[in-house]
Amino acid sequence: MHAKALDNLEAIDQGSNPACLLCHTTGFGQEGGFVSRNTTNALAGVGCETCHGPSRDHVENVADAALRPPVNISSDICSQCHNPFHHALFGEWQATLHAVVTEHVAEELVAGEAATSCGTCHSGDVRQRRFVQNEAVPDNMLEGRDIAQLNAIECATCHDPHARTNRAFLPPEGHDFQLRYAEVVPFPTASNVVSETTDPARFNLCGQCHHDRGTTWVSGSRPSHHSIQSNFYVGEMPLPPDGSVLVPNQRTVHAFAPKQCVTCHMQREVEEDVVSAIHANHGFAVQDFTGCSSIGCHPTPEGAQADMAALQAEVQAGLDAIAARLGDPATWEYTSAGGPDAAGQAAIPDVVKQVRFMYYWVLNDGSLGVHNPEYARSILTQAGILLTSTGK
Repeated sequence: MHAKALDNLEAIDQGSNPACLLCHTTGFGQEGGFVSRNTTNALAGVGCETCHGPSRDHVENVADAALRPPVNISSDICSQCHNPFHHALFGEWQATLHAVVTEHVAEELVAGEAATSCGTCHSGDVRQRRFVQNEAVPDNMLEGRDIAQLNAIECATCHDPHARTNRAFLPPEGHDFQLRYAEVVPFPTASNVVSETTDPARFNLCGQCHHDRGTTWVSGSRPSHHSIQSNFYVGEMPLPPDGSVLVPNQRTVHAFAPKQCVTCHMQREVEEDVVSAIHANHGFAVQDFTGCSSIGCHPTPEGAQADMAALQAEVQAGLDAIAARLGDPATWEYTSAGGPDAAGQAAIPDVVKQVRFMYYWVLNDGSLGVHNPEYARSILTQAGILLTSTGK
């Protein structure tokens, strides 16, 4: 699409509009940049130099590595065009947590730690080297960097700026979205095996990071990660090798959402004007409930929104009830959340450990049950039964 950017303008009779040429050609308005098809056709479309900068010196001396154009995955590059004229994609992304390297993770990264663990999903720099360039990543990859210069989950983390990938699900005609991973995958079979609940290959683009990190109920140091959305959506929970199933796996009623995560979190808007554009919400918050009614499950968008509010209130009440029954957090919480030290953790009954894991499994999904309503209800019900067996 970058290569054909000027073609798209000409197709709607805007091929000479200066306001459009700024983003649909290379270097328009700059010295040596695009002027017209007749005189500078090599600069028609969005070429390499649009993102990588002027490269004449490189072309004249290709053997000199110091003159090669820089590679920068910062979304600031994309913001030159993808904000805010007829779609504010950069601005929407910038307001999300994707645009931020979590503070404590950033501190570990620049200290020379955590690149191979936390950095895999919190650092665009790490993901770029490991999964795009297919290079080994040392744990100290970002040691000594300025935190302000770290890249988070940038546009290029999810999108390939160089190629069509055919990974979008039924995109509008002429579009591809250039996704690095499939937008939709065949619905995974639920599993309780850690090697599978932590395997990003089972999941769609969002699930490359939004999946379990391997903690089970026997751990006392910390609860499940805040990244388990794909697992909760599938209706699965990791178990220790010799552990029995705490709650039966349960397929979500939302398994039939045609575009999976995108159905709710990236509703598309089509702007009906001379420069029509497909605008997918990159703020990721659910803002439009038309998708809920369009596939026949909820009669109206308003009804879907009301159903969501009722479910979330129900699940929150269930979580609050479990926490209250567990009692003083100092007696049952994880060490990282103010609970007992390692020795104290060993003294906590297994049933209580199971209940707290189930509690956090629902809590850390973050949707208050929306991703898998019946599964959330089943977990809360079973947690209550287990607590009753302890006399709480």
